[in-house]
Amino acid sequence: MRKTAAINIFLTFILLITAISCKKSTDEFSVTANEIEAHIRFLSDDLLEGRAVGSRGIEIAALYQENYFRSLGLEPLFGGSYLQEVTLKGCTPDRNASFEIFSESDPVNQKYQINEDFVVTSFREDNPEGVEGEIVYCGYLIQAPERDWDDIKGTDLKGKVLLVEINEPGNYPEGLFDGEDMTYYGRWVYKYEKASELGALGVLIIHNTKGAAYGWEVVKSSNNKESFFLPEKQTSLFFQGWMHGQTADVIIGEAGFDHPQLREQAETTDFKPVPLGINARVRQKVTFRTVRSNNVAALLKGTHKNKKDKYIILSAHYDHLGKDESLEGDKIYNGAVDNCSASACLLSLARYYSTRPQDLKVDLVFAAVTAEEEGLLGSDYFARHLPFSNGEVLANLNFEMANVWGETKEVYTIGGKHSDLDEVCAAAADAIGVEYIPERNGELGYFFRSDQLSFARAGIPAVWLHEGITSRGEDPDFIMTKTREYRQSKYHNVADEIEADWDLGGTVQITWWAHEIIKILQDMDVLPQFKPTSSFKR
Repeated sequence: MRKTAAINIFLTFILLITAISCKKSTDEFSVTANEIEAHIRFLSDDLLEGRAVGSRGIEIAALYQENYFRSLGLEPLFGGSYLQEVTLKGCTPDRNASFEIFSESDPVNQKYQINEDFVVTSFREDNPEGVEGEIVYCGYLIQAPERDWDDIKGTDLKGKVLLVEINEPGNYPEGLFDGEDMTYYGRWVYKYEKASELGALGVLIIHNTKGAAYGWEVVKSSNNKESFFLPEKQTSLFFQGWMHGQTADVIIGEAGFDHPQLREQAETTDFKPVPLGINARVRQKVTFRTVRSNNVAALLKGTHKNKKDKYIILSAHYDHLGKDESLEGDKIYNGAVDNCSASACLLSLARYYSTRPQDLKVDLVFAAVTAEEEGLLGSDYFARHLPFSNGEVLANLNFEMANVWGETKEVYTIGGKHSDLDEVCAAAADAIGVEYIPERNGELGYFFRSDQLSFARAGIPAVWLHEGITSRGEDPDFIMTKTREYRQSKYHNVADEIEADWDLGGTVQITWWAHEIIKILQDMDVLPQFKPTSSFKR
């Protein structure tokens, strides 16, 4: 108790000093690199031990942000509290799980190897030790009415084991859907959700490296550790997981079908589910635990004479990967870029706007969300439990791994093409003197890998604000080089720490762009809408 109280007093003192020193009444945009650096330095410090869900470190990070919002005079978003408790269930997979294939005509079971042929887990605490059902090949398992696409065509899949392809049809240049760019329909999360919606017993996604955008080793490592889910979101699935592509070829072949031919059929609108005439049996003993975490959010009410009853939500996740005691030397995943840089953007903008409520024609919500690294769970809960109608929200502006290597000559949004925010963000980019370029690396599905997705799924247009590719420094390729180095050797690595060659002018640039986006949004007479072709169009 004494240690916690001391930390509380220390944080309160530091935060109040910071808030007082930053409160300057000026019409100029005044977020500074020093301000951003101070937030990054504290949140990425070893004291916070990598901010893993359920850890003491993430509680300190929540306390830091809560006290900062309080010191600025912002209102608690949740009645009298800045904290929104999020109850999570942790599930540790059975490393001895088994997968067998059998049929009535062939009583000899074909057994497959965990991690080499398949990986599975379960989000059901009532899961029996073993379940079995008929295998049905379901192509890409997509129902997209806005694209006149339906892989199901009324087939009853209740109690079946679904074998489905990763990604979506036409995943090549100028192909169906969005060509090489992945849509939500291509993500594994969608496949699990759709299988549950259809009442399936279980689902296995067939892996291929191009379609998944990562190799089997990533699938294996990701599915061999504890994962988390929201217990309030129930599922019909007793198991979900992945199957190695070569294993799928063998199993489908032994059932008397040709996998490449089935996949070719799945590329057409005529496809419908194909029962394989064989059964699967899965045995596993998954262990569960309950973990409680918190979203931290504050409200700043605008006081402009032309005030509207509308909101803009600014968000950034503050959790990370914690620490790994099995490592030699440094054991802490500090996550300075991922995602302290983004948290610093959020907190700095909260400070900036706290002195200018008279400029705001809308209310701003500053949301520090938890459990992003566990599947966007904090933002998922937050977006579905807002204390006001989702229809009153103009947009979500999400900060994720903000640029720490200097200003760029361009910017782009991840996910802007889904909604009218594309035009808004382009106009705001022009206002700060940078070019607005099309989204890059769409085939990697970044829009579906950070918190803006949760808001889009809740019917709120949302974007991830991203830097461009050309540095304004002496070396125009500097930022691209640093980004590539970070992705290769520091992302989700203990090496993600503050470095001497950082130039936080790039981080300031992202917050300035957000400021201009807010200016445009608050003057709009109608809410931004999703594009007709977007999978989030309601």
